[in-house]
Amino acid sequence: MSQILVRQLAPEAHRALKARARKLHRSAESIAREILEGSLLPESRLGFGDRMAALWSGADLSGIELERDKTPYEPIDLQ
Repeated sequence: MSQILVRQLAPEAHRALKARARKLHRSAESIAREILEGSLLPESRLGFGDRMAALWSGADLSGIELERDKTPYEPIDLQ
């Protein structure tokens, strides 16, 4: 992971960052990371499920039948 050091941050911004972190019970670093990523990375980033659905979109699945395995689940014996 890359790191950066932010110099000459306005005192008001620093206080606001710390206040938000306290309010959310998180670190100021995690809040700063969230703010940076949210403002710099495209909102159209797809999550894993969206990427998987995109892989199969348009696929010809005619003639394919998927049946759920209805075998009862047997819990593992840890004794």
